[in-house]
Amino acid sequence: MPATLFIFTILTRLLFTSKLLYHWDSVQFALALKKYDITVHQPHPPGYFLYVMLGRLLNLFISDANTVFVSISIIFSGLAVTAIYYLGREIFNKKIGLMAATIALTSPNLWFHGEVALTYIVEAFFSTTVALLCWRILKGEHRYIWLTAIVMGIAGSIRQNTMIFLLPLWLFSIRCVPVRRIILSLGLLIIVCLLWFIPMIWITGGWHAYSEAFRELWLFNTGYVSVFEKGWPAFKIFSSSLFKFTIYSIGIGIVILCFAAYSLVRHGQLGSLDRKKVFFFLLWILPSVFFYLTIFIHPANPGYVLIFVPALIILTTVSIESLSDALKQFIKRDFSGLIASTMVIIGIYLFFFSRYPVSYTEIRNHDRNLSIMLDGIKTFKPENTAVFAEPYVFYGFRHIMYYLPEYRVYLVHVRISPTGERMKTFWGVNNETLRSEEITIPGNIKNFIVPTFSDIMDRVSQKRGDSITALSNGMFIASGHFDLIKKLFPELKVNIQNDTYSSNFKW
Repeated sequence: MPATLFIFTILTRLLFTSKLLYHWDSVQFALALKKYDITVHQPHPPGYFLYVMLGRLLNLFISDANTVFVSISIIFSGLAVTAIYYLGREIFNKKIGLMAATIALTSPNLWFHGEVALTYIVEAFFSTTVALLCWRILKGEHRYIWLTAIVMGIAGSIRQNTMIFLLPLWLFSIRCVPVRRIILSLGLLIIVCLLWFIPMIWITGGWHAYSEAFRELWLFNTGYVSVFEKGWPAFKIFSSSLFKFTIYSIGIGIVILCFAAYSLVRHGQLGSLDRKKVFFFLLWILPSVFFYLTIFIHPANPGYVLIFVPALIILTTVSIESLSDALKQFIKRDFSGLIASTMVIIGIYLFFFSRYPVSYTEIRNHDRNLSIMLDGIKTFKPENTAVFAEPYVFYGFRHIMYYLPEYRVYLVHVRISPTGERMKTFWGVNNETLRSEEITIPGNIKNFIVPTFSDIMDRVSQKRGDSITALSNGMFIASGHFDLIKKLFPELKVNIQNDTYSSNFKW
């Protein structure tokens, strides 16, 4: 059964993969294959070291960076579904394991992240595997404490937050293990972490370079946006994103979970629950949920929730069994298979036919739209044109820089931190990422272009000398002579080496 689930999961992913790098982060992983440098976000902090190194290993046999990382996603999709089967079977029974694995196989969020070049499906596998090993330790199989420490350390090299969020679950599972083993296992965890952390720091250029890159990321991106700083508006964004991402993952399963919880409360059955299982699932789910509700969750990254979605899928399957048992009081038949099959059918439908951001439609549209944008940019000559890209996650600076290396591409993303610091400008040419305090334009650059959506149209149309080219995907390319760029983006620090330009341009 595990082999069948693994192979079938891979087969369902092979035909629907993204053909171009999907996300801003995806491009940064691709750039890191040739030059690993966290200081210029190749990849971004905190580093994802072994994920990139695994990509480099595959890159020896596969030349295309997107194919490299999508292949990793496909393989770990099969591993994640298999791990969910094992965990459901060990905590409950084989039927629960099989139903949970089948629901996971067709979960839109899990399926989608098995088709794109991102780390989240890998995190889902490690999260489930750590949970499986923790459960075995809770059952008294203390020998698994060593393997759990190793897997936790490796998980931290893929996504550092994985290890942190799973630490409470691990500490809970080992609380009855002899103290000597606990101390030794903590030492083993530290050693495993050092085995990837030290090389990562060394490649980055030392501790100062790494810590400064991490500080800047926190200062200008993920920091100072928490509920503690922004209050209720931040909580609304975080809670709404978390709820949507959960719906993308388990669909109507959330209704089934709510029904099961209501039934337990109504019939006073909370006290009859297995306390070990209750704490196991709570400590698996709550640390990451608390962080996402209060500190940070990106509204455009549904993959964040995959660290706890396997737990929700297993609990949903158990709730299906509970609902089926309740229905047996009225109709003498088992409805669990029918309910699970309904979830599977809905999951398949949503992945293929919905407009969810975790659907095959989204993958196809992204590949098509990105190709259209790149083709539109290529109508301008790279030797005398600079590209200014706004910070779009899916069609932005990183994609242009990677797929059109012959152009000079600048990120228009001016940010001032609460400390008063100004973020340096990211720019690139020939697949090399650079940063500078101001933008210095060489004399051969006469024109600019800005791939944009409608939010910039009003500003562009008011500048005499600008022109607008509409692309077929709802995107526009604003263009003009370079001395107008300061009027379009007055917040930029631009140093034009040749200031003898003329302002007479054609629309």
